Amino acid sequence: MAAIFIRTILIYILLIGAMRLSGKRQIGEIQLSELVTTILLSEIASYPLTNANIPFLYSVVPIVVIISLEIIMSFLATKSAAIKSILDDKPSIIIRKGIINQKEMVKMRLSMDDLLCELRLKNIASPDEVEYAILEQNGQISVFPKDSKKQATLEDLGLTGAGAGISHSVIIDGHIMDYAVKNAGKTRDWVEEQLQKKHIRNIKTVFLMTVDDKGDIKIVKKES
Repeated sequence: MAAIFIRTILIYILLIGAMRLSGKRQIGEIQLSELVTTILLSEIASYPLTNANIPFLYSVVPIVVIISLEIIMSFLATKSAAIKSILDDKPSIIIRKGIINQKEMVKMRLSMDDLLCELRLKNIASPDEVEYAILEQNGQISVFPKDSKKQATLEDLGLTGAGAGISHSVIIDGHIMDYAVKNAGKTRDWVEEQLQKKHIRNIKTVFLMTVDDKGDIKIVKKES
């Protein structure tokens, strides 16, 4: 028992030192190679803690080797574009000048729900308010609103307004989102009626349909 206790303390100190050497990042900002390193370290460190028969060095040596490799590869990535392309993915432009790049979303396995969630978290009510949205290497989405959306607010001007609220995604990828229809205070019949007014006979051709609290409707058709 005493041996396990001492091993636990030593492994803890070793891991703290190893992670300090690998650099400071938030969990959501780590690169792919750093994520793999973190998983390997957690697995390797657990072996001597759960089995007293495993020599302590069987854990120390792999940890030192993995951290050394991570530091060396990170350094080489700053010197070589080829190595950097292997370790890190390239940023992907998801929205360009208010237009959603559907092919890139499929390639990045990014759903419309996920994209809209990210936009709402950045106080963006609708994709057409965005100049650029870029999926970065660390999985975060950078959003740059259009200049027209950077104007002074009504509060700055001492005015008040009813507000458009948020955009409710009533159709995503050809499917009616019942929860969004309900949140918007609409019905499925209303959605189908709006499609008919836009001369859209097949709902499967609609990539995104939104309606805000003022009743403004926006429809994005699927790319052929």
